[in-house]
Amino acid sequence: MDHPLAELTNWFVDLPRMRCPTCSFGHLRRVKEFVTHESAASQRVHSNPDWDPTWVRGVFHRVLVCAHSPCNERVVVAGDFRLADDRTGTLDVIGHYLLTYARPPLDIVTCPKRTPEAIRAATRDAAEVIWADPSGAAGRLRVAVEELLNARKVRKFGPAKAGMRGKRLTTDARIRLFAAANPDVADVLMAVKWIGNSGAHESGLSTEDVLEGAQMLTHALHLIYDPSQAELAHRVKMVNQRKGPAPRRPATAARPKP
Repeated sequence: MDHPLAELTNWFVDLPRMRCPTCSFGHLRRVKEFVTHESAASQRVHSNPDWDPTWVRGVFHRVLVCAHSPCNERVVVAGDFRLADDRTGTLDVIGHYLLTYARPPLDIVTCPKRTPEAIRAATRDAAEVIWADPSGAAGRLRVAVEELLNARKVRKFGPAKAGMRGKRLTTDARIRLFAAANPDVADVLMAVKWIGNSGAHESGLSTEDVLEGAQMLTHALHLIYDPSQAELAHRVKMVNQRKGPAPRRPATAARPKP
């Protein structure tokens, strides 16, 4: 399943659907058309006898507004601009846009209410830079994994020797320790860690790769901090043990007899 912001990883004509990062309820809308500015380099080639409108390049910016009136948040967006065919087979040339900046940053990880602030902060840091620096964002997702391990009290150091503190454990080793009690979550965290590692060592990491890692981290956080997930897992276990429907808690207290 694609990340909700996946459309923003490519050039777009119509504004993709974006959830407000402040209220998480409304969606951002464009009140006015994007403001565009053609670059100096693009303007200089207008004198070329072969010049074509599709050579136009530049930047765009605009303030988007949350459609949920109690919120009414403003989000500044900016990025690259170009003119290109409208992809319908006509001769029309229209504006295409590529996002490189948004502030407040668009949420790439959905954190349950119980998520510790240190984890939330790391995901916000990733969201700040993902559109301009995917590799940097991947590294910040790895930091979020480490903060999750800290929050779950997974030890950072190996056994002490001769009165000396033990060797600092790698993230990989800490995830393996965490797997003893949470194997399903540990598998997800390991995948996010690998994407984070790629951000540190590879220049070709794409925004799509990072958004996939963000989706995985969202899944891990919900497994740990969303009680409905634990309740569902408990229900699954009960049904399997009974080989049939399991009793449910009453939705409300029983009415007293008259």
